[in-house]
Amino acid sequence: MIFSSSAFNRFLGAIGQQYDWRQSFACPCCDPHSGAAKPSCPLCSGKGRQWLDGVEGVAGMAGAKVQREWTQFGAYESGDVVITVGSDQPLAAIGQFDRVTALNAFMRFSLVLTHGSPTERLRFSVTKIDRVFWLNDGETSTVPGGIPSVSANGSLSWSDGGEPTTGAQYTISGWKNIDYFCYGDYPANRNEQSGLPLPRRVVLRDFDLFSR
Repeated sequence: MIFSSSAFNRFLGAIGQQYDWRQSFACPCCDPHSGAAKPSCPLCSGKGRQWLDGVEGVAGMAGAKVQREWTQFGAYESGDVVITVGSDQPLAAIGQFDRVTALNAFMRFSLVLTHGSPTERLRFSVTKIDRVFWLNDGETSTVPGGIPSVSANGSLSWSDGGEPTTGAQYTISGWKNIDYFCYGDYPANRNEQSGLPLPRRVVLRDFDLFSR
């Protein structure tokens, strides 16, 4: 039997899901001694990392056996996934802290932002915003806001009205693509087969857990 790396890559391309890979770099705002990021940094919002624009690719979701092995390792968190990446995919170059967005999977989000602040951005792929509201002056009821549009860099604009006042805290809710980051040093290279590159196994963690 002759192993075919290209055939395996084609198989993964046929059964896999679409992902968006964004390479990670340390943010220059980080303190050189402690490594802590500035919470008010407008580029990283205190995450300590910056990410390049996304590159689309395909990867296969690993089977239950691989998931159990990762659980038994003792570092499993709810939301972790294990994917298999073909050697012909851009995602094969993934490294620690890189972001991966599942383009075929969605989940709800709800968070509080401050209108007009340097960090007022949605730092994930939004599919729909369905509610914006804030507290009234007496804080006994809520004020409904308009639905904003989201630019490519995540900034918000209210061209149709209903914009919060500058400095006001407001809640924004809707749907987003599921976002992960490459956890630890767990992109695993498999042994080469007669010089043929084999698929990589990569552990991804829910991005909401990043830097926790």
